[in-house]
Amino acid sequence: MELLYLKSPNAVRYTLLTGTCLMTAGDLGQGLSTGHAPSTANTWTQCLLVLVTTDIYWNSAWQKLKSPQFRTGLYLAQWIHTLTQLRQQLPYRRQYAVPGVVCRLIGNLTPRDIRLWRLAAAAVIALEIVLTPALLIPQTMPYAVAAGIAVHVAFTCLKPRQLITFSGLTTGTYLAFAA
Repeated sequence: MELLYLKSPNAVRYTLLTGTCLMTAGDLGQGLSTGHAPSTANTWTQCLLVLVTTDIYWNSAWQKLKSPQFRTGLYLAQWIHTLTQLRQQLPYRRQYAVPGVVCRLIGNLTPRDIRLWRLAAAAVIALEIVLTPALLIPQTMPYAVAAGIAVHVAFTCLKPRQLITFSGLTTGTYLAFAA
């Protein structure tokens, strides 16, 4: 579906990579229940999923850090501004799920809006850096899961058709972080 319908090669690569990691798993149970006691049989699979997810987040943060347009908030400000200006002309009006209040309050290219988007960009970069270590610490894991889901919901609002599968798969790998 990703390759034929959405033409998203990165999502296809990530799906294949996580699927390959899962192929190393041992007994996962039958149907919707497991018939065996917990064991360390799938430790290698769990480790691979953690490494792949960490790589995805840290490489994404690195790319954003290298991009002056993203770091300054200009990319996000331009994205929302363009969406605000062209929303009614898009062939699929439901292609984006950005709330109207966001477009009205920070959907212009004013210096104030760009500063706010700069803060959002910095928060996304910081979250991508600290999320996977926070998922590994039992005390911070619930907060990290909530923050990860929230940021993926926000990403999916910007590009729902392109990111729904990726966001679902990525947040699904959070289970691998539970020791």
